Amino acid sequence: MASSCELSKLAYSKIILHAFKYPHTSVNGVLLANEGSSNHSVKYVDAIPLFHHNLGLAPMLEVALMQIDSYCRTAGLVIAGYYHASEALAEMSPDIVSQRICEKIAEYFPNACLVLINNRQLAKQMTHTSLSVVQYCDGGKWKVKDKENFKILPNNDSALDSVSNLLSKKLYKKLVDFDDHFDDISQDWLNVTLKSMID
Repeated sequence: MASSCELSKLAYSKIILHAFKYPHTSVNGVLLANEGSSNHSVKYVDAIPLFHHNLGLAPMLEVALMQIDSYCRTAGLVIAGYYHASEALAEMSPDIVSQRICEKIAEYFPNACLVLINNRQLAKQMTHTSLSVVQYCDGGKWKVKDKENFKILPNNDSALDSVSNLLSKKLYKKLVDFDDHFDDISQDWLNVTLKSMID
């Protein structure tokens, strides 16, 4: 039986806002699920934006993941997936850094998904989810998830309307990733203020 993957409106919005804030560079982040999530149905409840400069720089990634893991333990969450947008407009396959990070996540969360952002479908008035989801399978292969096994909650139309509203207000400017946080540690990588605007 194929596992299903659900993305909350909060997680979806933060992914799209991250891609919009830095359209000229690659961006990445991790996806969080509730602790004890089923391996047959994964609901990503939040997304934590990682980087827009140093996507694969090991020391920065390690520090960021340690902070996220510490937060997850106190919040009853787990790192259960990864997202990536390429700086190349037409690129829709996972790069080697994305694959390696997601493979590492899959060691702890076997049904980890890698969410790829389709830059060609990004627009201020969103009409497509602009996402493709692949999953790491036995044998080291990446398999694209069928559209019926991937949903944005509460539903795609509601999520598209919501994120279009956030984009029209230019709220992507308020999003903080770890590159921003490392430049100024007073900036909140949890994006609590932005989260209250999305909820």
